[in-house]
Amino acid sequence: MFDDFPPRQDAAPHPSEPLRPAPVAVTVEVVESYEGFRRLRPAWSALQERDPEMTVFLSWAWLDGAFRDNPGRWRIFVVRARGEGGRALAILPLAALGRWNAAEARLETVLTSAGRLIRSDYGGLLLDPEADGVVFAALARAIAARPWAELVLHAEVAPYRARRLLGAFPSDRFSRQETGGVAAQRPTIALPDSFETWLQTAAKPSLARRIRHFTRRQLDAGRWRVEVTTPATFERDASLVAGLEGAPADTQTVLANARKADALLLLVLREGDRPLGALAHVLDHEMDRVHAIIGGALDLDTGSSVGILLHAEAIRWAIAHGFAAYDFGRGASGYRQAFGARDRTAPDLALRRTDPAQAGFDRTCLGDGLRTVSALLREGDVSGAQAAADQLAALVR
Repeated sequence: MFDDFPPRQDAAPHPSEPLRPAPVAVTVEVVESYEGFRRLRPAWSALQERDPEMTVFLSWAWLDGAFRDNPGRWRIFVVRARGEGGRALAILPLAALGRWNAAEARLETVLTSAGRLIRSDYGGLLLDPEADGVVFAALARAIAARPWAELVLHAEVAPYRARRLLGAFPSDRFSRQETGGVAAQRPTIALPDSFETWLQTAAKPSLARRIRHFTRRQLDAGRWRVEVTTPATFERDASLVAGLEGAPADTQTVLANARKADALLLLVLREGDRPLGALAHVLDHEMDRVHAIIGGALDLDTGSSVGILLHAEAIRWAIAHGFAAYDFGRGASGYRQAFGARDRTAPDLALRRTDPAQAGFDRTCLGDGLRTVSALLREGDVSGAQAAADQLAALVR
């Protein structure tokens, strides 16, 4: 599916401003099949290399499994220059999810960052650094033409881009909201050239002393050891992480996806054959970042020391392998600041149609709709189930 858009007519630049490339006419392609996604690989890879805000969670390899395993639940908006052989200027992958709006007693479709299909820590869009603002206008028009009630851009790695995109939608027909605060904070350490330098200059002295103490008493003495998961131990270790308190139900799927994308670092702390805790990471080889995604201790009595040691050993590993940043993930726990982390903001941004009559339900979400009818019946909400069923019936006529 393609939509053509003419170049934007910008005012002439002030004589003192540097000249920018002339705006280009673009076309928007919407890819909805796995075969189409695979054909996108050369263009996707080329744009990855050009984009300074690239993240592993937007890479072709990371999203491959999510798109393969969730047919019909996503679409990719690709903005191309009409000249230059159709060069890709922007790629925005979105998932389409159906949900029940209890307040208005109707089904509605939510478009959200496609990485949520595989529990990605960050979302966003790939963008050519020289792309003109016409790209955002074209994306907004193409997305607005689809049936949905709300667009949610999750954990934006480049929030200013998301704001430009949402700002391209007409303000009289769409309302915007941005979620900041603690939920948007991503404590991150800029890694030095050596682990010892990090201990001496970045970590708080009290934490550095604890790390040295635990290392000397437990690791150097041979009481505990840290293992890096290998292909031979992956199933055992992934099962261990999935069993940690608070681990999401799809933990093993996420870890398997990271392993397939050559992006998994999983550390397990053991006392003899007994596991004490584990900490899983996603590696961004292109941007030299290590992202902690899930971990925990199995023994509450040793929980504090286990967590400190696992993060410290992960930082040691990251520095030894040439990575430039260690990302603790979402949240602002005080102990992360003790490691020398500084907050990076990755907010959620949402856009909602202001006219309920325009808040459509996409046919690709029929499965979600049927599951909603079943759930409403189990809850005893017969009138709600009937309203949802009537809405689905009207959709498939």
